[in-house]
Amino acid sequence: MKKQTCAVLAAAILSTSLTAYLVGAQTVSMPRVFVNGKRLDAEVIMKDDRIYVPLRAVNESLGAEVSWDGEARVAYVDFSEDDQIARLVEDISPCVVAIIGNYEGKNTSTQQNNANQYNNPTVHGSGVIYKSNGYIITNAHVVEEIKNLTVILSDGTTLPGTVLYSDKKADLAVVKVNKIGLKAIKMAEFEDIASGKTAIAIGTPISMSLRNSVTKGIISSPAVSLYDSYYRLIQTDTTINPGNSGGALINTKGELIGITSSKYAGVGIENLAFAIPIDTVQYALAQFEAHGEIKRPDFGITLEQSWEAKMGLPTTKGLTVKTSPSDTISQGDVIFEVNGIRVSGTVDWNEAIKSTYDGTALKIKCKKGGESGQIYEAELSAKE
Repeated sequence: MKKQTCAVLAAAILSTSLTAYLVGAQTVSMPRVFVNGKRLDAEVIMKDDRIYVPLRAVNESLGAEVSWDGEARVAYVDFSEDDQIARLVEDISPCVVAIIGNYEGKNTSTQQNNANQYNNPTVHGSGVIYKSNGYIITNAHVVEEIKNLTVILSDGTTLPGTVLYSDKKADLAVVKVNKIGLKAIKMAEFEDIASGKTAIAIGTPISMSLRNSVTKGIISSPAVSLYDSYYRLIQTDTTINPGNSGGALINTKGELIGITSSKYAGVGIENLAFAIPIDTVQYALAQFEAHGEIKRPDFGITLEQSWEAKMGLPTTKGLTVKTSPSDTISQGDVIFEVNGIRVSGTVDWNEAIKSTYDGTALKIKCKKGGESGQIYEAELSAKE
């Protein structure tokens, strides 16, 4: 039985848009077809309000193979998730870089500090190209206190890099290299991140010989609060090791969903890793570009979490005011809502400021004197 590849027309449910052009004096609209967000480069036929595209083009764009048995007049579609992931990684890997430099900071070990007098220790991590003219996002802890910073592209090209911006609380930094024409990653929508979806990490764990290596898992939770985190994090069971910091966590569309940043390690702990979600990444980049830093308003207020919030337990308790410059909000009052967002912990407070603060006074809902107190509303302005 002879098989040959060919184009087979079949109806498909795809996202489309129309491109208009003139034929004589008449305007003709031609559909453009997108598969998983990528435009399909194939002939498209529109007939009776239906769109027809080559079966082979659609399936091969997803990593499948299509063959045709002319004698039996049967089309065969062979699809493998492994092939899809491999093709995806090949496409996205040029967006991920390794970052290496000489560490200038002090080690807490006296013995190590004495050794560093005679050595020039190096540290390394990963980064993600987000602009084709040489802008790279990474973790702040990757580039902290290092000199001779060097960026290594996926093809082995080495380029000197400069740290433009860095923020320890968000643990994000931007590195710039003088090169254009780089492949920039596409960013996902935060709303599309959900527990159980596939997550793929690309980075440089442990050794520079492992540059752009890949691990795969799932999103365990799209938004978790840790005791030492300033904003919420993505939890994933994707294997993350030292050196993966600053690397890409992507979805099956090849879109960036987060920047890998940390993990828990210890006896009995397995596959418990974290990434900075894309909404925080985009917020930081917007702040960096607008102000050169992440500007955080100072409201002159200090807050304390309930013990339930500190333990990570579900709770409706708010944040207790310890000190306040406001004439309305007093010590001992409990803040439970900020600009319409419920808050129970300090991470909730930080997230509310991140997503809603526009320079005007915060609209606060409080309970007077404690959790059982009377509810009242107030406004809280930042210091000048």
